[in-house]
Amino acid sequence: MSAQTIKSYDFPFIFEAQKLLAADPARQLTITALALEVGINTFKLRSGFKQLFQTTIHQYRLTLRLNLATQLLSETDLTISEIAYKTGFDSRDGFARSFRRRFHECPREWRKVTTSNLQ
Repeated sequence: MSAQTIKSYDFPFIFEAQKLLAADPARQLTITALALEVGINTFKLRSGFKQLFQTTIHQYRLTLRLNLATQLLSETDLTISEIAYKTGFDSRDGFARSFRRRFHECPREWRKVTTSNLQ
């Protein structure tokens, strides 16, 4: 089955999965558990998600989590470790590594730049 064979009647399930991910980006949820929750098999969920959103479920969730992290960095005084936990990362190091990969600076540096621009 290829991405072209995802049927339109599967789309509501895929959109429901997207809504669940967006509602709580930090929620630790496997793709299998997500598929069970919305009522579709994992292959259709993965393929359909990629077809509809032009990204993988993992990358979509990572983007949501990192966007939430940037918001928390600029709007709160939470520590980097607290932000890592609130955004669903297992460790501060894993969070910092993902953040640096996406934004090309560490969370602490990003916070300094954004908070100094706001003042």
